[in-house]
Amino acid sequence: MKYLVFFWCLFGCSLVISQELPSSLGVLKDSIEISPGSPETYTLYLPSTYKEETISPIVFIFDPAARGKAGITPFIEASEKYNYILICSNNAKNGPYAPNLQIADRLFKSVLPSYAIDEQRIYIAGFSGGSRLAATIAVLSNSIQGVIACGAGFSRNPLYFPTARNSFSYVGIVGYRDMNYREMHKTKEWLTNLQLPYEMLFFQGEHQWPPSEVMVKAFDWLQLQAHSKGLVEIANEELSAMVDETLIAAITHEQEGRLHSAVVAYENILNNFSDQEGIDSLYKKIKILKRQKAYKKTLASEKKVAVLEDTLSGRFVNRFNEEVFKGGSDDDFDWWRQNLKMLRKKYSTHEQEAYQNMGFRIERQIFAVSIESFGGFLREGKEKEATYAKDLLMVVSPKSPFVHYQLARGYARNNLPIKAIEHIEQALQCGLKDKEFLRNTKEFNSLRTTKEFIRVLKGY
Repeated sequence: MKYLVFFWCLFGCSLVISQELPSSLGVLKDSIEISPGSPETYTLYLPSTYKEETISPIVFIFDPAARGKAGITPFIEASEKYNYILICSNNAKNGPYAPNLQIADRLFKSVLPSYAIDEQRIYIAGFSGGSRLAATIAVLSNSIQGVIACGAGFSRNPLYFPTARNSFSYVGIVGYRDMNYREMHKTKEWLTNLQLPYEMLFFQGEHQWPPSEVMVKAFDWLQLQAHSKGLVEIANEELSAMVDETLIAAITHEQEGRLHSAVVAYENILNNFSDQEGIDSLYKKIKILKRQKAYKKTLASEKKVAVLEDTLSGRFVNRFNEEVFKGGSDDDFDWWRQNLKMLRKKYSTHEQEAYQNMGFRIERQIFAVSIESFGGFLREGKEKEATYAKDLLMVVSPKSPFVHYQLARGYARNNLPIKAIEHIEQALQCGLKDKEFLRNTKEFNSLRTTKEFIRVLKGY
């Protein structure tokens, strides 16, 4: 990682050079080259209050599919509230770490001297694989103030896990139906053991970028963290208003019987506003709530679901690992069909939403493991294993146009045009309507003018 070590030595230079401001602030600007003629670009959002003569905090964002606009959009409201510069790579995406870290390094070297940046308030964010990349960069450097991790935790390589040497603040955000929901809870446990400051936010959603209002809450907390470190000033009146807002939410949770949520809100006040007067009584309030049967019942129920999810998830993952390296299923995937049928029957209409969400997450996890493994095996030339992952996807979601589209992308990326065309056609058969979307998929660039591609699109 010597290139990263070199990069972090560049910090300390706050001069603004060679970058013209867009004609108007508060507007997304796409495809800015990191250097003249470079194929690597980024998407930029400068808040409407940005000024060249005043330094501003910055967020580097990584989307798993290198979609600059999609990556920046959830952050715009927070950017306007707190004057953050937003930068999202159009090149770093899910895949091996080495090339992505090099892409990130070149991006940082281009951006940091180009805008009026507060070098003490450099943040990094990502979604899914982009979240893992963001956390990895924060771990490898000593210059990241905070991480906004959406839909995934750390790298799967323990070498890139945070240690006691790290000091960044961490916000984890995940949907209740996200297949990485349990992973984010385990991330919380790791951060707790390290005593790193963190906040966990949840929303009603699947594996996706969180909505803007949730992102604003993340930056509200990061603002408090910056205040506690002496990096920004927050007026006492504003702090009191924030306490009142959290207190109202806690009381509402308590009155409506959501005692666990109430305790979390009260504890947030104690953790984030320890210097504010009149909050000591909350310690007693929390003790009383934690002794109530309803609170204990909620905790027990959550633990029961978590244990069950880990057990079922482990069963599916173990089966996958056993079969994939054999390159086939001894019973022609009958075990998968039976167990998926049981999972759907038992949990898709369960009377408790927590179990419905759990069943949904497990099935999505099977899909994610299969599609990610498929792409990795193709890159490594492991045709037998890639075929197994593809065949399992046909068991999990045989009529999903998205599955066939992703398979087609994988085959096209690895110069297997016949198989790519086959799955493009199946995606159309399964209901994919947007032909322009297919034409604009960059993995299909080499296919776009072929007779087979044109024939398939004309046929639907």
